[in-house]
Amino acid sequence: MRRRWKVRLTWRALTLFAALSPAACSPDSVLRTSGDWLPGTTTHYITVGNYPRDYVLHIPPRHPAPPGDTLAPLPLLLVLHGSSGTGEHIRHTTQMDSLGDTYGFVIAYPDGSNGGGLFASDWNGGACCGSAARDNVDDVGFISALATEIIRNLPVDPKRIYIAGFSSGAIMAYHAACRLAPMIAGIAVVSGSLKDDNCAPGRAVPLIAVQGTDDTEVPYDDIALTQPPLAVTGIAAQLPPSVQFWVAKDGCDGATVNQQSPDVMLTSFSSCTGARVVLYTIEGGWHEWPTLNSDAPLSELSASNVIVQYFESQSHPEQ
Repeated sequence: MRRRWKVRLTWRALTLFAALSPAACSPDSVLRTSGDWLPGTTTHYITVGNYPRDYVLHIPPRHPAPPGDTLAPLPLLLVLHGSSGTGEHIRHTTQMDSLGDTYGFVIAYPDGSNGGGLFASDWNGGACCGSAARDNVDDVGFISALATEIIRNLPVDPKRIYIAGFSSGAIMAYHAACRLAPMIAGIAVVSGSLKDDNCAPGRAVPLIAVQGTDDTEVPYDDIALTQPPLAVTGIAAQLPPSVQFWVAKDGCDGATVNQQSPDVMLTSFSSCTGARVVLYTIEGGWHEWPTLNSDAPLSELSASNVIVQYFESQSHPEQ
């Protein structure tokens, strides 16, 4: 039986360790199958309802606060892989570690369940996906427990917990926002749709979405299983149905469309009574996480950059 020792350290100790051990500060540090809570990248294990789960965790290096000041708590971003993927795979695809270092985010990459080895890894996002949904895996409980464990061991701001997901991971991000809204401060979905048939978030949830018009796995007009609470009109009525739900739920109005590049359009709203909603539409884009190294037109957008910048722009807690 594998035994995991938890070590709690202050950020003073962490910064001392960082100064003494450059390898620990490096975003390319070697993955260690341990439960370290030090700057760098490690694999952690957690049990949720007798089911063993794991996640890759990247902690950015921190520098000592100036005399008389204190270090602000860090935001936490959970990045969810798609069907048959892994946390390590989406980590390399998104390159979020470097952005976490730049913007001061703790990044976690959890693994979906693998159906006991019989099915590909997936997430229970409501009416989807795979064996995770068929077996009613408690992925909402997993995400909640994971965030709670990280908050317990690191100076993470509980008011700034964000989720980003791709494909079934994006479906799970929507589902988590429906069920954990008091905990979740914002979500980012790339090629995903709302498969929760009773989505009733406890508060408004900011949303940034990225969707390609030629996505054959999650079509641009894929239905949302929960209808918008209010009628959506004008430009908003032309958006993906899942985005329409959040536009209505977050009380957004005054849609504008700005051409970001030849094939990328940004739809944003000038007024949202609840939370801000934005959508990047990639004309001709398919089912893939857009990066600058992708083939055109996906290469016209770095999804990771716009997602982290969007979350960074959200209101910070009172100091």
